[in-house]
Amino acid sequence: MTDALTAPAAPAVPPARPAGPVRRRVLPAGENGSLWETRPSCGIVGFRGLRLRLMVEDPAEVLFPTDCGLSLLAALDGAGAPDLKGVDALDLGAGSGLYSVALLAAGAERVTALDINPASAAQTTANVMANGLDAARLTCVTAPLEEYAPAERFDLVITNPPHLPHDPSYARGDGLETALVAHRGGRAMYDAVVERVDTLLAPGGTLLMAHSSLADIPRTVTDLTRRGYTCDTLEISEMDIPLLAYAEHQDTMLTLLKERRAEGRAEFDGLRFTVHALMFRRPPHTPGR
Repeated sequence: MTDALTAPAAPAVPPARPAGPVRRRVLPAGENGSLWETRPSCGIVGFRGLRLRLMVEDPAEVLFPTDCGLSLLAALDGAGAPDLKGVDALDLGAGSGLYSVALLAAGAERVTALDINPASAAQTTANVMANGLDAARLTCVTAPLEEYAPAERFDLVITNPPHLPHDPSYARGDGLETALVAHRGGRAMYDAVVERVDTLLAPGGTLLMAHSSLADIPRTVTDLTRRGYTCDTLEISEMDIPLLAYAEHQDTMLTLLKERRAEGRAEFDGLRFTVHALMFRRPPHTPGR
């Protein structure tokens, strides 16, 4: 990406504090699934010395994991990533179960996979079992985040929110849309996570987020740091904007994104954007919450 964009600079906000030098990964332009080691009928990806297999039976119902989602997994392979052994984790917006599989494979004690799409539960369970993992340590919940009320808060929450702006011309109302497109200029799920994080994450817990530069990263960082959370950037990945599924509406979507960029709420260069692997830590004691 170029150093300077043609859009006005975003308002000054506290930056994500890097845990040492921030790694930058540049994915080749025009590639599809380039973080996958192989991707024939299913995807195979390396994670912490393991080879994880992911498949999706119906891509119209559950989105096959994209490079955006995989970038967070790749970042968790590096230095500065949290220990996942023994954690009680929430996979927020589980989709095909990519993160649920990775967490269980890395030694998480329990994983709750939450998704609004009812097809996600069966696909997540199938992928956990296909990797030889203990499905008894997995709980799948189908519900909107706003209505989800866990009995106990989690040690770790991991999420890759939808980040493309919504428009009625390409509204689909299927599993693909719930995974990629969000209202409020692509920020609906980010805003919901910020609003609910204190009810989901235990004091001292960790929020891991794949945050798209198309959806106002500074706003999320500012909102959470004001609550006392610390923020580390584990890795930044540059890749193509995921427009293949919306090829017929590419001009409309790009127009919306350019409007967001002009407002200082999105950052991209041509058809390239970045995904920041962010690690937020909740303070051990938060007065009043």
